[in-house]
Amino acid sequence: MTGFPQSEHPKEKLGDFMTTPVSSIDVKATIQEAAHLMDTENASAILITENENHIGIITERDFTRKVVGAGLPLSTLVSEIMSQPLYTLDHNNHILEAAEFMTDHNTRHITVTNQGKVVGIITVKNTFAYYMNLFGLESYDPTTNAD
Repeated sequence: MTGFPQSEHPKEKLGDFMTTPVSSIDVKATIQEAAHLMDTENASAILITENENHIGIITERDFTRKVVGAGLPLSTLVSEIMSQPLYTLDHNNHILEAAEFMTDHNTRHITVTNQGKVVGIITVKNTFAYYMNLFGLESYDPTTNAD
């Protein structure tokens, strides 16, 4: 990464731009349970937990490619389709670092941490909203909308 400076502008720090709360489901849940949770939470991704630790993520892309594309049964465990590792950035990182990270790692979701604890998620939609605000094209508060 290019080492963006830490910003004093609140809408440039991930902690002020992330989506919260983060939805999660146990590693022993089925993909049908995960899909239902994503639907009810209007989330584009959910984190997978094991013994209260975040170990992976399931995204809409995972459902398209790994479930529908492979014709998996709805009883399949989330552990079989989750993506690992979790990509994380600290809540004090600059939003542009998240955009660069997403590009470099071909991902659309990054978990946001504070002292090692997951506190939110940054999505490609959050970064797009930042650019819209930056150029004065739209007034948007990403913390009040779902992914």
